[in-house]
Amino acid sequence: MITTDCRSKQHEFTSRTYPLKVYAGQDALDALKDELTRNGASRALVLCGRSVHERSTLTQRIAALLGDGLVGVFPDISEGAPSQSIEAAAQMALELRADALIAIGAGSVIKGARVVAMLMGEKRPLLEMATRHVDGQAPVTQKLLAPKVPIFNVLTSPTSAQNRGGSAVRHHGDVHHLEFFDPKTRPRAIFWDSAALATAPVSLARSTSFETYWWALMCMGAAQTANPLVQASRYQAWRLARNAYPRLVDPSDHAARIDLCAASLLQNRDEEDGGKPLSCHILVRAAYAVSVALFNRYPGITQSHGYAGMAPSVIRHLGHLCPEVTAAIGAALDLQVQPQDAQLGDKVADTVQAHFDALDWQTPLREVAIPIDHAPNLLKFALRNFNANHDRHLDDHAGLILKAIEEAVSLR
Repeated sequence: MITTDCRSKQHEFTSRTYPLKVYAGQDALDALKDELTRNGASRALVLCGRSVHERSTLTQRIAALLGDGLVGVFPDISEGAPSQSIEAAAQMALELRADALIAIGAGSVIKGARVVAMLMGEKRPLLEMATRHVDGQAPVTQKLLAPKVPIFNVLTSPTSAQNRGGSAVRHHGDVHHLEFFDPKTRPRAIFWDSAALATAPVSLARSTSFETYWWALMCMGAAQTANPLVQASRYQAWRLARNAYPRLVDPSDHAARIDLCAASLLQNRDEEDGGKPLSCHILVRAAYAVSVALFNRYPGITQSHGYAGMAPSVIRHLGHLCPEVTAAIGAALDLQVQPQDAQLGDKVADTVQAHFDALDWQTPLREVAIPIDHAPNLLKFALRNFNANHDRHLDDHAGLILKAIEEAVSLR
């Protein structure tokens, strides 16, 4: 007989499922036209970056597939999805009376397309739609109630941005990035087309896929204590990522890229099943928040570089706050260590750093001249990250996070 006292919080959760179609493999893109028709769209606008438009045949392939159903291509969404390009894309979409958006790319284009749809539907400035931050108070997400055009994502590299409802864009001035959330901007369909994925150079595939790999590793710190559905996603995402990531050096290994797409989709399913991967433990929160700040403040630093550069330092300085989590991350990398080990943080941090080095993942944090006196400003922006600090939990450990930042940027 099971009594109330025996029930575990692991078995008290809420799960939700959103409608989504995933097409994977050779010629997966051939289903795009039927998907547009099924969703009542006949005037699609392609959003992509300059390299996709000029160095691949993807936009031409989609034009051939859709014919008159394609009304234009906006090829100027660059890294970080700068707000100026997002506003220009939305203006073009409205002028062309687009009734669907096709995003071709990885993180920046995929998340940027969601904000384009928000601008098209809401017809008000970005700053009015963005999450509002007031020091010392919980951030406030704005309700965006207008209908949104359907979005279809064509991945050129694995990314967990592929089916979220939230997004962020790079912004100028003191507000270095703007955050948005609207579940109506989740895509209707995602395409893991083998040829489309093959267009990304190995260097780009390794960079974007490292985010998936990093999240899979860090979430292993809270896999055993998660609910049954989340456990399935976290264990499988790590198994797929650990096996596939080293194989990305072979550009003809399409299965490796699709496996990493699947791993990133499982990470989003983790969230839908109540796992809260973006804030599942303080090590994830701190490293993620600082990485976003680095990415938006310093040219040449990707989020993947930020993750690789910050994780060891965060584990070293904050690992003692959650010893079971820290030990579980070490165990995922085959390190034999116990939560009560006096040198736990150092041992796991060193193991993680050595593992990243073995993958030949070099972080520019060791090369880019980030003055150590910039650390307090990075901390300030990190604490304003909604996903990582929506409940202001990081504020209580700001001193330790500052030490981690100072260590990471001084390793040159």
